[in-house]
Amino acid sequence: MERQSQHRRGRYLRLVGAVVSLGVVVPLLAQEGEEVVILRDGFVLQGSLRKEVTTVVDKASGQFVTIVKANGFDLIDEGPKVVVFSEHFRQKGAVAPQNRLRPKYRAFRQEFAGRSSSYPLPPGMQLLEATDFNSQWRRRLKVTAPAGFESIDQQITYIDPYFIYLVSPTHLWRSAYRTNEWDPGLVRRLLSMHPELAEKEGQPDVARRIALARFTLEAGWLALALEDIAAIRRLFPGGVPPAVKEEFDALVREADIATAELVVREAEAALGAARYDYLQELARAFPTDKAAPSQIEKFTAVLAQARTLREKYQQTRAALSQLLDELTGRHHVRGLLAVTGVPALALWPTKPLSGDDRLLIEAAAAVYAELHPALVDRVEVFQTLFVQSERERLQGRDPTHPPRELLAAAISGWIRGKNGATPNPQTALRLWQARQFILDYQRSPDGNTRREQLARYRQSQPLPPEEIAQILMLLPPAEPENLLFPAGTPLPADGGRPSGIYRYSTQPSPDYPKGISYLLRLPPEYHHGRPWPVLMVLTHSTIPASDALASVAREAERHGYILAAPEWTNAFAGGWRWDGNDHPYVTAVLRDLIRRFCVDNDRVFVLGYVEGANMALDVALSHPDLFAGVAAFSPRPQWTNMLSEYWTNAQKLPCYIVTGELSGDSLTNCRRLFEKWMPRGFPALLHVYKGRGLESYTVEIPTLFDWLQRQRRVSGTATLALGPVARPPWTTMRTSDNRFYWLGAEQIEARRLLDNMPPGRLIVPATIQGDILGDNLVTLRTLGIQKLVLYFTRDLIDWNKPVRISVNGTAPLGYRPQRLQPDLETLLEDYRLRGDRRNPVLARLELKVNP
Repeated sequence: MERQSQHRRGRYLRLVGAVVSLGVVVPLLAQEGEEVVILRDGFVLQGSLRKEVTTVVDKASGQFVTIVKANGFDLIDEGPKVVVFSEHFRQKGAVAPQNRLRPKYRAFRQEFAGRSSSYPLPPGMQLLEATDFNSQWRRRLKVTAPAGFESIDQQITYIDPYFIYLVSPTHLWRSAYRTNEWDPGLVRRLLSMHPELAEKEGQPDVARRIALARFTLEAGWLALALEDIAAIRRLFPGGVPPAVKEEFDALVREADIATAELVVREAEAALGAARYDYLQELARAFPTDKAAPSQIEKFTAVLAQARTLREKYQQTRAALSQLLDELTGRHHVRGLLAVTGVPALALWPTKPLSGDDRLLIEAAAAVYAELHPALVDRVEVFQTLFVQSERERLQGRDPTHPPRELLAAAISGWIRGKNGATPNPQTALRLWQARQFILDYQRSPDGNTRREQLARYRQSQPLPPEEIAQILMLLPPAEPENLLFPAGTPLPADGGRPSGIYRYSTQPSPDYPKGISYLLRLPPEYHHGRPWPVLMVLTHSTIPASDALASVAREAERHGYILAAPEWTNAFAGGWRWDGNDHPYVTAVLRDLIRRFCVDNDRVFVLGYVEGANMALDVALSHPDLFAGVAAFSPRPQWTNMLSEYWTNAQKLPCYIVTGELSGDSLTNCRRLFEKWMPRGFPALLHVYKGRGLESYTVEIPTLFDWLQRQRRVSGTATLALGPVARPPWTTMRTSDNRFYWLGAEQIEARRLLDNMPPGRLIVPATIQGDILGDNLVTLRTLGIQKLVLYFTRDLIDWNKPVRISVNGTAPLGYRPQRLQPDLETLLEDYRLRGDRRNPVLARLELKVNP
């Protein structure tokens, strides 16, 4: 029994070690803490809440007085950083205790003796070497300086499991770090020298070792804390002294709960990421005998949900296989792998089949291949009818629905969605033929071929554009990648680079005849039958794209993200150029991903580091309708003639920006952005690390993914209004930046374009603003736009009423109110160009604007 217990303990300790070593922090439930702010998207901030202040001179007394700064930021000080947020984006009401992020930790301090000098930091300093910290937690840095070299003394004055605070006795500098940014061995060595934890040589102190183990546990280093507990047990094989037994038992219990919590959180993430095989591994590792009842209940619920989905999936595939056997007269159906990577059914029928039956079998085989547990509800009607037919068969009655009708229910439900399922074979065949037409259209390389395809389809029994739009929203990739034999070139897993990274190239274009090279990493258990979120990772100009991709690989794997990293480091000299002609490094790569893989358009994100952060901001603010959010770590935004105007384009685009106090123009220009954004309630966060400069801040990655998981791209009527604060217009200064959700700028005055702007001149950009009021009244305000394009999706207007339009207070040239008709070519071409299957455009309207 003891051997079995040890084996089981070893199994989940290995799992814990594997997960914790990759940076998964295990937070403990807080009993008390600082103030908590919950934003409208559910993201939680915790710290000291305050308003930004400034110092003024009181005229009457001549004294300096601190007051709340006019138009100052709302801030929450988390210790290592300050976070700027908008009160307009904050949830109102009381905060439940379980929403707290951190408890009140025990901290360890060293007294700061004061400054021996107050030199400013050398500008542009670079670290050359650093001594080890001594027992007073002091060290000396040697850095570059304008005059040569300079020494800077540092002292740690505060350490708790969440952050570390340092002050310089020689320079006007203080800085802060998340504790888990530092090497655990270094932190534990520092603590072991602290008077409250130091042991006398040869005299182990169990109370102090318990305190160190608790710190380690609270810092999120669970595997090390479990090693500490095991070491204490070895030191006292007969049990710890009675004086500390209660404290030790509490530590063990908290470690057990933290271990179980780690597995629960992994299981919840795995369920959301459709990692059903991994969930089975977690089920074997879960420490049922050590978990709290609430954890057992939560874990059991996750497993039950996954089990239900898997069972429905397996039952559905078995039912489809049985029906295909019956229809073809075979007793065995085999799945083969087609060239596209989608399993197809090799059928050698013993019954003569009509043309319709062959199409029905082909369509049902595709459903069989594309079916995924997460989307099994699309064929729920089929499941119900099949069970009913089997029951009738067992009762000796003829089934109400023969095999053809059952397959029709599966095909129609899979193609059009659960609510569109029907047992009518002719309807199912029309849906299947429409789907094949759409895919063939998307694969066709030239316009003449597409026009011929469209003409042939219109001469058949075409479905109306509204139904085609429904089909389009559930399509597989147009050219699905062969998952067993990928077309990309694999990169070796070495130097910290994870396995599973492949190099691809986009299709050639006139500007990029060789295509654009990018790195790709698919999530575990990827399948073409389910849409997946995407994170575009944009590296710094001097760092390989593989390193940037590796920085997020663990969290992307946990949450099921497709990762893509354009290889742009050698494309330009001197970093990102803020040139719209370079945007295909993101937009063309995204389009290539959509062509090969099943992408969730409502969950496409972009993350950039330093120059890559500039790239991320430029592309996302130029094409906000493509993204659900943008993250920029240490950006250096170009303000004049760029973000000084494009800041308006973030009004619907969640932004997560991280920088440091000493990052120079990075913080200066980020502050300018937030001075525009915060009073208007834009969904943006600015994280400013104390005393830090331009860094990658990869410690933010787990928190970033928590934020990403809460974001969805706005669409439909949600693009029309911002809230109680007046909306600014959309802004453009480049011909390539011409689409803002349902509004398009087809032709822009030449004097509004950056390409035509003389050096040193400030541009007055083109702007567009629109709303759709009651009774289909479209109101538009423009500046510098000569031709507008309006893109109407299904729920933007009432399609049964005429659309009235007002541009700058008057009717547009040549337009009269009219009922718009959904147009199939418009729908297909917009999807071909943008790959956006979540927002199919049914009508496109061009308008000339009065001069």
